[in-house]
Amino acid sequence: MSGADETAPAIDAEMVALRQKIDSIDDVLADALAERQRCIEAAAEIKSRIGWPARIPPRVDQVLARVAARAKEKNLDSDLARSLWTVLIEWSIAYEERLMNKSSARELDTP
Repeated sequence: MSGADETAPAIDAEMVALRQKIDSIDDVLADALAERQRCIEAAAEIKSRIGWPARIPPRVDQVLARVAARAKEKNLDSDLARSLWTVLIEWSIAYEERLMNKSSARELDTP
């Protein structure tokens, strides 16, 4: 029996444990994203009420800068962080716009 064969079960157990940790992190990320989506829904309601647009460029810049600083602090690849948050922000703005349009349509339908 070769040395590689003897270590295979230990490596398998190590990978199982690592995958379980990744799955747990994915659960935390999904929970955080769901909570963030609830905040976006609240922001859309407030913005509709006060007449603000969904996209506020200085806020987008502020979020990206804050995330870049946090990524650096946590040794997270800056390209990955910027890419993920850009997608997240753009999705959030589009979602806000959809919600705000629905809200406006309901207001127009109300006698």
